[in-house]
Amino acid sequence: MACFQRFLALSAVASVLSGLGCAHQVEGPTFLTVSAAQYDLAFDAACKAARDEGLVPEVADHQSKLIDTHGRFAPSLMEPWSWSASTPGDVVEATLGFERRRAHFEFVPTEFKPLAAEAAAPLVGPVLPGSERGTASASADGKLELRVTVSVERQFRPGYQGPAYTRSLGSYARDVTAPADPTIARDRSTWTPVARDERLERELIARIAKQLTSP
Repeated sequence: MACFQRFLALSAVASVLSGLGCAHQVEGPTFLTVSAAQYDLAFDAACKAARDEGLVPEVADHQSKLIDTHGRFAPSLMEPWSWSASTPGDVVEATLGFERRRAHFEFVPTEFKPLAAEAAAPLVGPVLPGSERGTASASADGKLELRVTVSVERQFRPGYQGPAYTRSLGSYARDVTAPADPTIARDRSTWTPVARDERLERELIARIAKQLTSP
């Protein structure tokens, strides 16, 4: 009974915080224009801004002009010491579902517009780091645009068996016919993008712009 009462109390707090989070305004620049002479500084500034936010770069390809980060787990209601970089709405969502954030930085020509592929053209996918298909070059005026995408990913684990009123008593199905091997810890969970964090995107761009203008 005590567990159920605590669950109801947390649900009430989550509802209040969710209402506060919905009123949050997204402000700041959507992209940053840098000159060819500033590219090296902007690339390093982007890596630093990501690390300062807890998004450690996983791929930092200077030639391909892109940076991809590892995921940073979102704090829940049980972790108030980690709320500094999150809005109330973020905290509520991370409590209801295990979430993380990953950032993608890309330098593209100014006024970049993706070209639609021809119907008969093969599907070759994006230009990956180290690819010989070519990378984005500066526009005629020698400028590039830095664009940031922060994806919110939610963890899904197959075989979940939960009761109707609380997740605390839930469990996960397992294959009883498979041989038991305690030395093998297999994580079958998947991470699926469910949203974009535009607030964090613009905040990262603003931080990078501030670093480039500071002496």
